Amino acid sequence: MKNYMKIHKSSLLIFVAFFLLYGCATKIPFDQTCLTCINSQRIGCIGGECPETIMVGGNCIATIIETGEKITLNYILSQEKITPTSGIPLTIAKIKGQYFITGKDFNKLWILSPTSNQAKIRGVLFPEKNLQMPPVFEMSEGNLLMRGAKNEYTFVYNIKNKKWITPVRVKAGA
Repeated sequence: MKNYMKIHKSSLLIFVAFFLLYGCATKIPFDQTCLTCINSQRIGCIGGECPETIMVGGNCIATIIETGEKITLNYILSQEKITPTSGIPLTIAKIKGQYFITGKDFNKLWILSPTSNQAKIRGVLFPEKNLQMPPVFEMSEGNLLMRGAKNEYTFVYNIKNKKWITPVRVKAGA
């Protein structure tokens, strides 16, 4: 009987230890969000300026100073019919693991979904043409709010549904 109790207690302890360890491996929500160059949450923009492109050989690169990430923009610039050069002002946001990029003379919002050292890329036309660029990015109920520097326009891009929300009902910073 004593041996049975020892085995039973050992089994119970193993079960409890397994349960505790398994409980520690539970997945939790982890929201990756980083906004760059907005008035309320400016992160590492030198002198209040938005990030700018630099040329490294024939590659036009945007560097996110806060994280050290580098994005080669040649493909995006060719799609926008912009000559790669240093000094193109950009607006960049990282929301839930995706990067949202636009800049001076852009006609689209570019969405990058990283996988390893590459990213799937998709361009989304702006809801209107001839917007003052680059815009300011903010958060609005978990989505990307894009507005003119002087509030001359405001649009919200719904990240989950992958489309612009119209009409816009804005709750900035939410």
